Amino acid sequence: MKIIQLPTEIAGQSYLTAKGLREIGHDAMNVARPNYYGYPCDYNLRFSNFGPLKKMFNPLPFFKWANEFDVFHYHKSYLLPFGLDIKYLKLIRKPFFIEFFGSDIRINKLEKERNPYFNEPDINGSKKQIKRLEYWSKQTDEVIFSDNSFDIFLKPYFKKIHIVRQRVDTSAFTPTYPDIEREIPKIVHAPSKQSIKGTIYVENAVKALQDKKIPFEYIRVEGLSNIEAMKVYADADIIVDQLILGAHGIFACEGMALGKPVVCYIHDSLLSTYPEGFPIVNANPDTIESVLEELLLSPQKRHDIGIQSREYAEGVHDIKVVAKRLEKIYLGATK
Repeated sequence: MKIIQLPTEIAGQSYLTAKGLREIGHDAMNVARPNYYGYPCDYNLRFSNFGPLKKMFNPLPFFKWANEFDVFHYHKSYLLPFGLDIKYLKLIRKPFFIEFFGSDIRINKLEKERNPYFNEPDINGSKKQIKRLEYWSKQTDEVIFSDNSFDIFLKPYFKKIHIVRQRVDTSAFTPTYPDIEREIPKIVHAPSKQSIKGTIYVENAVKALQDKKIPFEYIRVEGLSNIEAMKVYADADIIVDQLILGAHGIFACEGMALGKPVVCYIHDSLLSTYPEGFPIVNANPDTIESVLEELLLSPQKRHDIGIQSREYAEGVHDIKVVAKRLEKIYLGATK
């Protein structure tokens, strides 16, 4: 099959999806708008800087792609103004899919009702998120998401939810399991947004553990390049993802690929929905101190969970494993 991923890059997922599909034998390409983090892409949609044409690009390549590719996998949004690309694909009967990622469709009011730790303001009533859900549900009955954590937002709009796990190229990560002989273990936390990562709770727990004279080093990663940050993560003994959202993100997948125990808040109702061998160490703002203390005082446990984490990343999140899952979904649409 010829498969195209477009037009938005979220944490490298579009590029990694295309790469995984290529590695299992498909002709795949990802197309993305320029992004702040500089994630790689096969075709960069460069915007014009000229007056009224600012943020516009040549739409002609799309119509060429529409005839060349068999399947169109959209990430978060459509490509052309007013969704003209979606209208054209429907006109020529080409299959397409939409995948969402989290904040793009999270309805804060509903999240607050089920999650006692979520307290993000909902100033506009999640209008953008609802509008996005309404638009795409009129275009297709099917949607792709990484786990079951957003079923409450998706089920009212879509008949079928395809669970396709977050992607990580495990071949690009050399695991360095926590050293059971290390006398001063390192806790690493990398908050992209402190309020939703629960950084205040992490650092309150760190302060309490320091007061107990437990030996460890705490590192908050901010403002580093991806290469620099990866060096810090590779030397960690414990990685703390987030304590608020109730599901893990891509950072947790990268931590698992590195062979680290990853601490993260997973909502109780979701624990049974993850694949067998799920190694995430569950913690919330109320339990983070005790969870970290147990890990700090248990070097063998840190090491063992690190091994389990790498195995899980390879078996569940590797780009080739995910590509095979997507292959089945695509084939179902092209029959």
